[in-house]
Amino acid sequence: MLFSVVMPAYNEEAVIAGTVGALAAALDAAGLRYEILVVDDASADGTAGVVERLAANHPALRLIRNPGPNGYGFAIRKGLEQYTGDAAVIVTSDGADAPKDVIAYFDAIAGGADCAFGARFGAGSTVTGYPPVKRVINRMANRILGWLVRSSYRDFTNGFKCYRRSVIDAMQPLVSGQFNITIEMSLKAVQGGWSFVVLPNDWTEREAGQSTFRILKLVKPYAATMIYCLTLRYLRSIRRN
Repeated sequence: MLFSVVMPAYNEEAVIAGTVGALAAALDAAGLRYEILVVDDASADGTAGVVERLAANHPALRLIRNPGPNGYGFAIRKGLEQYTGDAAVIVTSDGADAPKDVIAYFDAIAGGADCAFGARFGAGSTVTGYPPVKRVINRMANRILGWLVRSSYRDFTNGFKCYRRSVIDAMQPLVSGQFNITIEMSLKAVQGGWSFVVLPNDWTEREAGQSTFRILKLVKPYAATMIYCLTLRYLRSIRRN
């Protein structure tokens, strides 16, 4: 199998080389066939230049430019338009996601799962530097989402997930442009009946640069995406009946 890594990046000049280098080294050591797509989301710094220089010596690395519209979700959608693998994992460009967990996801897909979902706050996970207030809001939101879709999974807002190509194709069109794409993709996969395994994943606060994630600004987009996905499920149930 060929595995794709889709990595949205905005103003990550300070960390992108380390993130890509650590991930490529781990994937090479595991003997996996892979490609890494760094989607530069119109960065104002030298992120694209760093990736171009890295790609000159690493054929598995590709730079994709997203001229606009811009945002985390738009960048992921751009990457999912151009990946060539049998499955794709969404990975942050700031080093928060551990390469060992990417390999575990790929192993799960190779073993037959349709999706591999990370769980940051369960047994076996190590979370470093996660803001306490953000954590409380995150856990509450995920419990509500799980209850609404009748799922025991409790980390829908975690963007670090892997999907087979068939699942990504089935969830089209993707409509979210910001961080709400994390719940759109996972909700569509769960509601579509695709199989998924839940694996513990580590999360580490970035060492440099600045995150664009603002949880309070995402309340409305998250709610709108949740309503959209639930509406799709309702409409499908009507058609089946």
